[in-house]
Formats: sequence, C-alpha cells, structure tokens
Amino acid sequence: MLTINRKYLLILSLLSLLLNAGLLYVFFYKGEKVVVSPDGRKEIKMSEKNRAFVMREMRGFLESVQQINEGIAKNNPGIIAKVGNQSGTCKVNGVPQGMIKSLPFEFKQMGFGTHELFDEMTKMAKENYNRQQTQEKLNQLLNNCVACHKTYKITTE
Repeated sequence: MLTINRKYLLILSLLSLLLNAGLLYVFFYKGEKVVVSPDGRKEIKMSEKNRAFVMREMRGFLESVQQINEGIAKNNPGIIAKVGNQSGTCKVNGVPQGMIKSLPFEFKQMGFGTHELFDEMTKMAKENYNRQQTQEKLNQLLNNCVACHKTYKITTE
C-alpha cells in the first residue's frame, strides 16, 4: 500500500488552498479588466454590448428613483410599488453572460445592494407604507449611486 508522507500532504494542501484563493480573487473579487483612470476612478473595461446594458440599467434606476420620489411627494405608495418590476432583483436574470465575472467585487456589491433597496421599497409600499422610512431607503439608494459614480468609470475594450 502506498503511504504518503504527512509533510508532502500538508504542502500539497497548502498549495491547493493558495491556488484556489488566487482563482477566487481573480474571478470573483478583482474583476477582469479594471485599471485606474487618470481621474482616479477605477475604469472597468467591457464589451460595447455589456457597457450598453449597464448604461441602460442605470438610466432605468434613475427613472425608478424619479417615480419613487413622485410617490413620496404625492404620498401614493401605489406609484412606488410599481418600481420593483422595473429595477428590483428580478432584473438580475437579464444580465449578459460573462459580464458579472468581469466586474470588481465592490461594484457587484453596490449593484446587487441597489437592486435589493428597490425591492425593499416596493415591499414597504405594498405591505406597510411609511413615507419617512421610504424616504430614508431612497436616500440609501442614492448614496449607492453617488458612491458608484465617484468610484467607477465604464469604458469599452
């Protein structure tokens, strides 16, 4: 029967762990094509198709923010409740293949967090509308938008 020296087994295990950690970092955390642009923001390079998708999604976010603001101003939760179908997590399924892995982890966190905030406001409007709480959630969402635009810039390859 073949016996493997414990020392070699430990070394192989450590090498495997380091390799896996490196792969996780590259594919899930770092993003594929991210460089620092002259204006200090992180520049995410992607295909024209993927960039167009992201820009369309951000314009949709802005339209949803306007509708939520209108719902708050008119004290009409019905207007706010419609937004979940436009900008909530249901939109994540339409992401072009391969785009998610190209994005840095922090960008993904902000994006998914933004979709979730839209879902939360929609749920609040449908179940237990509170104008002040909805305004606070909208402010959190806008903070995500500002942080993202201050940190990132998306260009084509």
